[in-house]
Amino acid sequence: MKPTRRVVAGLTGAAFVLMGVGIAAMVFGAGFAGGARTATGRAGMSMPRPTSPGTGAGQTASPSVSSGGGTPGTPTPVVSASPTVVSSPSAHPVGFVQRGAELIYAAADGSVVPVPPMNGLRIEVKGGKANYYALSSNAYGLATGAYAGEFMPLVATGQVDGSSAETGGVVLVGRVVSKLISDELASIKAPGDRWIVALPIDIRSSPAAMVQVSFDQFGLAGWTGSPRVYVGFGGSLPIVEAIPANGGYHILVEGLGPTTWQVIDPVRLGLPSDSIDPDRAMNELLVYGNGTASLKGAPIARDIHHDGRVGVGTPMVYATGGVSVSLVVAGSHADLGPDKVLMIGDVPVFVASS
Repeated sequence: MKPTRRVVAGLTGAAFVLMGVGIAAMVFGAGFAGGARTATGRAGMSMPRPTSPGTGAGQTASPSVSSGGGTPGTPTPVVSASPTVVSSPSAHPVGFVQRGAELIYAAADGSVVPVPPMNGLRIEVKGGKANYYALSSNAYGLATGAYAGEFMPLVATGQVDGSSAETGGVVLVGRVVSKLISDELASIKAPGDRWIVALPIDIRSSPAAMVQVSFDQFGLAGWTGSPRVYVGFGGSLPIVEAIPANGGYHILVEGLGPTTWQVIDPVRLGLPSDSIDPDRAMNELLVYGNGTASLKGAPIARDIHHDGRVGVGTPMVYATGGVSVSLVVAGSHADLGPDKVLMIGDVPVFVASS
């Protein structure tokens, strides 16, 4: 029998209004207009396997999308000798264990979270962590045995029924993310749809609390119904570059309205403001938040402009509370649903800082 997943009904990172009209008008021009596109799943979609209801607020639709993982021939993961056993309040083993051909994370309540295999990578459990390492056959340009990322079990992603399933998340290094994005973009036929979001947060140092990934229409205050993906987390985590064709980054910390910081690609400033640019659509993604933005432990007091291209995974800023991503183009209303988030099976991809 296949292992089942725990359900977390609803997300604690509730929708909130972001970004005042002033900063939006100054940076991006007029408000959104035009017809909305209905989000649909792509080929290879699979759904998490909920088992029991949880508590909390409802969540908007978020089916899952396959993005190049889990094909036949992937090596059997290397597993630690035994999981840690929690004596109270549950006698269930807790940790990564092998169950048949599948590596899973066993939670204290008896539910499990499968670890997704990936082409060209092997999984090895070390010190209670499930890490990915490069095989000699990998297509990412990594040396054999090189660290490629980590699976994080405490990540919940919204589902179509309004609940939120514990899917886990994979945090992958820049070379792997860049290759996955390139493959995904090549499969998209419509020019204006050639963009994909790798979640630009390194969650490997996140506190034990659940990381929440949700989708709603509450981004970019001043533009009604602006789609976004929102990632809620505890602590202060690195926000990193996630656009392979970036031209650098601008960190704006004016603090106008409820959005205290935002990161834009300087390429965006030279693109038309009335439509999605088919060749630079990903440069039009905006990353923003309303928590504290800091560098080297100190809050950022002035804007930072870096106008040279940087590698995927380059740390840009540390942020607290949560991070949002929207496609910012005046005159358009491009949906940012789960079909636009880079995933391995039904597991969202985060970018590791380098």
